[in-house]
Amino acid sequence: MESFLKQWPRVDRAALIASLQTLGPESRPVLKNLSRAEIYRDIHGQGGLFFVADMADELGLKPGMRVLDLACGGGTTAVFLAKRYGVQVWAVDKNEMDEGKLAQRAQDAGVGGLVVPVKAEAHALPFAMEFFDAVFCLNSYFYFGTDDLYLPYLLKFVKMGAKICVGSPCYRDELPSNPRPELLVEFPDCLAVHSPAWWRRHFEKIGIVLVLKSVCHPQSRIFWEDWLRQWLETRDPADMSPGEREGLLAFLQLLAADADGFVSHLLLVAEKSAPPAPSPSQYYSA
Repeated sequence: MESFLKQWPRVDRAALIASLQTLGPESRPVLKNLSRAEIYRDIHGQGGLFFVADMADELGLKPGMRVLDLACGGGTTAVFLAKRYGVQVWAVDKNEMDEGKLAQRAQDAGVGGLVVPVKAEAHALPFAMEFFDAVFCLNSYFYFGTDDLYLPYLLKFVKMGAKICVGSPCYRDELPSNPRPELLVEFPDCLAVHSPAWWRRHFEKIGIVLVLKSVCHPQSRIFWEDWLRQWLETRDPADMSPGEREGLLAFLQLLAADADGFVSHLLLVAEKSAPPAPSPSQYYSA
């Protein structure tokens, strides 16, 4: 990859694509008959529906379950979960949610009665207590979930024994005090990206969840490379805007600098094991 970066932006696009690892729909039976475009459609971050399918397996989704798709973006994941697993999904996002558009998309997919679009902020969820059987959150929890008070708040809305699955970029270990600049893509947001061990401690310290798994996904490197491959298959760098081109270059430099798998993807699964304790914070709002 170093040789391609030296030529940037005048690279041999086909050769660069060929140098990146790839995943196919056949790697996940639930993705059978989906195109690569469908697997990545409107999903921010790496992994696409490959990652979503793995997270759904961890949640053990069954028809009729109520699922909170937290910070879902445009709702691709919500439609997929409803269609493939028969669950009822409340798709929540503040910034990208177009309720009418998602409702139509769900209707077109044959799951109009299973997807409920909700434009709401993660700290202002409009649901009844103990409403959900599961919580799903892809590539977004680190934006708000590092707050020590957030998980107790979220757990008010899930039933006892309900599972939460978080998938997102992570570092294998915590960032050193003087990290290589290539590791700090999307600074300062990347400072909220932590290790699986950090996330385990963060969840367990409140004493009301059992963390069943907090690990680096075994296909993390492939998630990164396949995502970049899809980016390059879709657009030629020469046709991108300067901002898009700079972003692509930053991620290519990240992978080129990361020979030992320090940059990874978190797969966290936790189960609510006790009710949240009453807290003075519940009486205050920002």
